[in-house]
Amino acid sequence: MNSIKVGKTKKSLDKVLLEIFLHGIKSVQPKTILSNYIFIKNNQIIVKDKSKTLTYKKINKVFIICVGKASTDMAITAKKILSKLKFKISKGIVIVNKENFRKIPGFDCFFSGHPIPNKDGLKASKFVKEYLKDSTRNDLVLIFISGGGSALLPLPVEDISLNEKIEINRLLINSGANIKEINTVRKHLSQIKGGNLMKFCAPSKVHCFILSDVIGDDLSSIASGVSVPDNTTFNDAKKILLKYNLWTKIPRNANKYIDLGTENKKPETPKEGDPIFKNVKNTLIGSNLMCLEVLKNYCKKKEIKCIVWKKNIEKDVQELARTFASDLKEKKIKKPVILISGGESTVNIKGTGKGGRNQEFALHLAKQIKKLNLSLKYTLLSAGTDGRDGPTNAAGAILNQNSINLIERKGINLNKELNNNNSYEVLQKINSLVIIEGTNTNVADIQLLALI
Repeated sequence: MNSIKVGKTKKSLDKVLLEIFLHGIKSVQPKTILSNYIFIKNNQIIVKDKSKTLTYKKINKVFIICVGKASTDMAITAKKILSKLKFKISKGIVIVNKENFRKIPGFDCFFSGHPIPNKDGLKASKFVKEYLKDSTRNDLVLIFISGGGSALLPLPVEDISLNEKIEINRLLINSGANIKEINTVRKHLSQIKGGNLMKFCAPSKVHCFILSDVIGDDLSSIASGVSVPDNTTFNDAKKILLKYNLWTKIPRNANKYIDLGTENKKPETPKEGDPIFKNVKNTLIGSNLMCLEVLKNYCKKKEIKCIVWKKNIEKDVQELARTFASDLKEKKIKKPVILISGGESTVNIKGTGKGGRNQEFALHLAKQIKKLNLSLKYTLLSAGTDGRDGPTNAAGAILNQNSINLIERKGINLNKELNNNNSYEVLQKINSLVIIEGTNTNVADIQLLALI
């Protein structure tokens, strides 16, 4: 097992990388960060957003909606902060994935399907729509959005059934399309996404607090941009479906609806300048880039040399592994060091195996390092900050320079298993899965590559 010097003590790299990773997760959990943005003073809600301060006063009633993987902690923390207010707070709503579900006093709590939407999510979405009917011009709607919100809040346009929407979502996720492309299609088949939720909020004041799981922190992509204008079109949605050879595979009702949209016979998503956004404010409270910075500072504090190596990763896992390995070969990197990277890779699912993008990436990178004969001593941790990598109970994987040899000694045909997208079982057999349970947050993925 590899080790590294932390201060004056040598420690196992597996434990060090996991410790760094968990510190990064803690830094983007709502209970850690929300109190930096929302304050109560003299019965006023004060929001700090970068250099600006916004004040909400003389509010008749506050409505609270929390949607996404961080919803439970969002709700608990928001309730604690807002408890100092004297004016009325409506019973709130929490919509979260099943793994992170908890009942919270003062909230109607729903668990919903993720990454594939389900009827529970449809029920929750309809509840939100009804809930907002009671809001008025003198009210304030506080919306707390985190990763996963798009799948958790499905309300298809009336021309398309939930089952048809589920099939479209499944095809998109398995196609290798990135999250922005997936969300472009989702928005144009939804009553909520792409800014449409604001139609139900108007004319109330709205403030959204957003924890980003989208690379580049494009607010129009996080949870499919429920609170911001959408700059994509029906034509964009059709091009994406054609690009990934899905146009002839999606349900015919969706083909028909999108075609009618391209002919201006169905309503476009609301754009910049639409009056429904007049009283809407959005504040970014956490992101992958923010997390990388925290990891860098934590390493420095522990006297561990580190470099923020790659940001905003979006490539297919195989291509990403080749890029990492090629850069390790060509660039002079002074060791020992931990290379910190982050983003959200994609996987083109062709097999029937079990796994996730972090698990596949780790195996592909280990394979590439061996293929290029790099003779490195390394430990790699690649994991999702939500604690879930694909439809598995693992957050990701942790490997080192001996992992490929161990796989071969166990008689595992790695190429065959990767072609079947069966990374989970391979990693399970060599005891290399990272299993940490749900984290109540989500800012995409982190890679920590220690070279010694």
